[in-house]
Amino acid sequence: MTEQPLEAPSQQGEDPGVSMMLAFQQGDDSAFEQLLETYQGAAFSMLRRILGPYAPIEDLAQEAFLRVWRSRARYQAAGKFTTFLYRITYNLALNRLRDDKRKPLYSMPRTSDGADFPQEDLASSGPATEVNAGDWALIVRRCLLELPENQRAALVFQHYDGLELDDIAEILGSSSKAVKSLLHRARTNLRTLLTPYREAEND
Repeated sequence: MTEQPLEAPSQQGEDPGVSMMLAFQQGDDSAFEQLLETYQGAAFSMLRRILGPYAPIEDLAQEAFLRVWRSRARYQAAGKFTTFLYRITYNLALNRLRDDKRKPLYSMPRTSDGADFPQEDLASSGPATEVNAGDWALIVRRCLLELPENQRAALVFQHYDGLELDDIAEILGSSSKAVKSLLHRARTNLRTLLTPYREAEND
């Protein structure tokens, strides 16, 4: 995928991230450290929800902030910093998904001595087993990963990050109208995926 130009979206307004980025642009390197401290956690969380728990989250987040650093001279304070950062980060995640299309999405995680981490046998645990475990947050995250990548991203940006339609459209390179339709399809598909678990809960 060809990465879009590194420029901020079009909404103006007070934003602490924008202030930090402008200070960094003017030569205050400590402002970049503030950006990293303030927004790194959000980038990590977004990547984890879109890519799953075993993707190279740390490497991708580092690359995202490296691109923020490199964009210093070209940055334009035309919108929220989070939208700017998420667009860079989402493009990296999308490239990762597409690069891994022809192989298992996540390689088996290993310990520092090279041994496999113990893994849950998902094939042997049906909806009833997982519902009985009581971890609906885990069930929802797992079902999210079964959605098409653009639907998954739209839901993550709206429901977990609280972004507006215009911001999501900017990140996805789409229109607000298209994002609204995308969210409708995503919710419908997620409800379908969650149905067996809801039924198991009611049995």
